[in-house]
Amino acid sequence: MELVNNIPENNKKVTKIKLWFIIVIVLIILLLLSAIGIWIYIQSLTKNQFKFYIDGEKQSKYADNLFLYEGENVYISIKEVAPLLGYRVYNGGYGQYTEDTTKCYINNSKEIVSFESNSSKIYKYNALNTSNNEGQTFNIDETIKPSGTNLYISTEGLSRAFNVLFSQDADNNSISIYTINYLADYYSKNIENSAVTSDTNDFSESVLFNNQKALLHNMMIVRDAQTKLYGVIMMDDPTNPIIGIRYAGIEFIEGSNDFIVKTSGANAKVGIIGSDGVTKVRLEYDDIKEIDKNLGLYLVTSNNKQGVVNRNGKIIVYQEYDQIGMPNTIVDSNVTNKYILFDNCIPVKRNNLWGLIDINGNQITPLEYDGFGCKADTSKDTRYADVTVIPELNGIVVEKDEVNGNSKIKKYGLIRSDGSAFINIVIDNIYSITSQGETTYYASVQNQIIDLVDFVYQQQSGNTQNSTNRNTTNNGTTNTVNTINNNTVNNIPNI
Repeated sequence: MELVNNIPENNKKVTKIKLWFIIVIVLIILLLLSAIGIWIYIQSLTKNQFKFYIDGEKQSKYADNLFLYEGENVYISIKEVAPLLGYRVYNGGYGQYTEDTTKCYINNSKEIVSFESNSSKIYKYNALNTSNNEGQTFNIDETIKPSGTNLYISTEGLSRAFNVLFSQDADNNSISIYTINYLADYYSKNIENSAVTSDTNDFSESVLFNNQKALLHNMMIVRDAQTKLYGVIMMDDPTNPIIGIRYAGIEFIEGSNDFIVKTSGANAKVGIIGSDGVTKVRLEYDDIKEIDKNLGLYLVTSNNKQGVVNRNGKIIVYQEYDQIGMPNTIVDSNVTNKYILFDNCIPVKRNNLWGLIDINGNQITPLEYDGFGCKADTSKDTRYADVTVIPELNGIVVEKDEVNGNSKIKKYGLIRSDGSAFINIVIDNIYSITSQGETTYYASVQNQIIDLVDFVYQQQSGNTQNSTNRNTTNNGTTNTVNTINNNTVNNIPNI
């Protein structure tokens, strides 16, 4: 009877145990759900937090003004991103020692790139060969934007200027940049027979750098280990070469995405093959060099004679000249392309006389000059700079030599880019001085100095006698101007 009476009490204890067990389970589940919720929330915060990577490494330190957003478009500060990508950056244009913040240029050991506010062009120079002032012009999709003292460039412009791949992931709120050195190392380890690092080919450093740029366009130069010959593959289809592995040399042409190729053997010839495998310029020249990207023009050389062809192999300038392009003896920062002045004039030389041909192959001037440009006499003033062209006038400095006994005296004149004369060839010296970002061009005539641009403007307006002349050597400037004016023929000064 006592046992029966204890059954309800035992049942109560069991019920309490079950209840506590259920409560513990529920609490555990709630804790798990809370943890999951917190984890999801943290992941959400992490996902929404902006992330910036360079070569796969997250960047924790970068300037707040590195990026500029306009709607869905992203622009990058040239000044802030340059050091992150291994470049130095300077105010002012390349070769111009100014602190003008509307211009800047970057450089590393291989390349120099110049930028200007509100321009859709950039200029690239080969830092591996600084013996001349040769550069190439590239058009970019959007103009360079000024903001404060910074210049901002579009993502497409960034890729072109800094030789990088740019990637933006909106879902993960991240931006990634991959440098050309990283890409070369990565793909050389993952694609057999690659020839994009210094130990996988026999290219010069300059050619190797150009060939690495092909990686930015899903193409890679490869090399056969046995024959030592080169070809080109698409990286997403490495078993199907677009240029057969049978050439002694290959160089990628940035901008056109074509390749200069060279045959093997004692009588090796060069030509151009496109990224589609189609021959654009037949392999019949001793040497080919790109001279203008936008016009698609190439300097060709055979048997020490030079000419110009376009990207389709059409002859622009017949191969009958001893030299094409300005000599390197005169360095003018305004000459960004020594082969083509003012986007139209091609300097040509034969039998020691120079002339100009336009980009369509038409003669601008006959072969009648002893040279172009004037080398400044820095022994008189270290500020003096060489002058070949005067952009304000679309003018080109020409030279003829006068024989005086056993010596020659150089005399200079100024012609327009269409070949017509500004000033006949009687000037003793032409030079420029840059001060506070402004360049002034001077002409020395009979020991007098005139402001050349100002004089030409005054001459064109028929008011030369009132011309303003700066930095004159003595009080005889007015007499010189009057002499110029008195000898004017058809509004062309004859000094």
